[in-house]
Amino acid sequence: MIGAGSAIFGLGALARIIQSKRLQGAELALVDIHEAGLQTMLTIAEKMNVAWDADMSITGSTERRDVLSGADFVIVSIQVGPREEVWEKDWQIPLRHGVRQPYAENGGPGAFAHTARNLPVVLDIARDMEQLCPNAWYLNLTNPLIRLTYAVHKYTNIKVLGLCHQLLWGYAMAATILADRWGIPLPEHFHVHTDADNMPNFIPVAMAGLEHLDIKAAGINHFSWVYDIRDKHTGEDLYPLLRERWLCDASYRAFEPLTREMFEIFGMMPTAGDSHACEYLSYVHDPVTKPWEKYDLKLQSWDGNRRRRAERWEVARRIASGAMSVEELRDLSRFAILDEPVPEIIEAIVFNDNYYNHQLNIPNNGGLIPNLPKDAIVEVPGVISSAGVQGLGFPALPDAIAELCRRELMRSALVVDAAISGDKGLALQALLLDPMITDIDTARAILDDFLVEFADYLPQFRGEKILV
Repeated sequence: MIGAGSAIFGLGALARIIQSKRLQGAELALVDIHEAGLQTMLTIAEKMNVAWDADMSITGSTERRDVLSGADFVIVSIQVGPREEVWEKDWQIPLRHGVRQPYAENGGPGAFAHTARNLPVVLDIARDMEQLCPNAWYLNLTNPLIRLTYAVHKYTNIKVLGLCHQLLWGYAMAATILADRWGIPLPEHFHVHTDADNMPNFIPVAMAGLEHLDIKAAGINHFSWVYDIRDKHTGEDLYPLLRERWLCDASYRAFEPLTREMFEIFGMMPTAGDSHACEYLSYVHDPVTKPWEKYDLKLQSWDGNRRRRAERWEVARRIASGAMSVEELRDLSRFAILDEPVPEIIEAIVFNDNYYNHQLNIPNNGGLIPNLPKDAIVEVPGVISSAGVQGLGFPALPDAIAELCRRELMRSALVVDAAISGDKGLALQALLLDPMITDIDTARAILDDFLVEFADYLPQFRGEKILV
């Protein structure tokens, strides 16, 4: 586990892996460059190991090469730079030049900087794996997920799988519209904005959606589209009812209004919720019409994220010190921690489980979505077994939706090439393809500011080439 010293990632991932009965006796190595955080997580992992009879051999290191040799799975969740600080700059720097991004994580000019900071480390990990554990699976949980997963796929020989839980937002939205069917309680003024402070409200509704609904969606990460939605208990097709209610009932008009409008115009329901869907669209940043007001598009709360991080570290410290029982982490939902299916994926590959997962980011080999590029990273459900990861094939997306996805995939490939090569010309081209950039000089100014502000995190643009 690389990035295990983070309380945001480490607590949930460790709790789920070490609770797995079928992974008892495994070797588990924790890696983080921050030694204090790593030691705290090692202490917690050993407490889990004893309390839950996992019989694991647990080690830790600040140097990944010390522990990668012979690994079967490498789970990566990292961020280069202080997360909230650099994310806020990703938003503020373009704003200096008149570009107001709605979110600035996976799309928009801020996502260029986000990619360029993380990519050198992500690729270095894969290169180390080629030497030390060439048959291992690289499980990538780091955003921008499309771009970083694509970089490992294109530039290394490592098997890579991108993991995200954003489809839960699709489940939560559908569960909200159809709540009366199963008596799902909804908090007052419920919304699905992707924000740390909203997670305690969001998670119960999303879990209720998972209990009652079966959604098959495909597209690209944070921009997938519902092909089929059914009552999990009866198999009834719920798409007609969902469409009628959300698009025709005025009482739902203000609920995720951008998603609703995209649904109405393009004919399929987007799954990611307004917070993420807006990142790939050209019509969300106009300073005259102010669509962020029209659609109530919320920025990430960086202060909320800082509070969440502090709260998680307080939990970690209390468990490490013995002030709180490790048993408290058996139920992650009480800490607003979403389950990641990492143990299920490992078990499926090791024990040939034929495990179905509804959201996998994998290469579009064989045309899983036939009208998207074959080498791109697409998001589809699939089956995981000892044979590897087999994605489910889908009919072609409607032409307009496919074009929106193709543009993002092509731009993502160019961003990756620029971020690997340190080529400023390619970087400028990538920014000029961004749907939020409408002026050449503005793109140049944003790029110049990124390269100055983040110089410490962008060695490739100082001429320190990444090995490819």
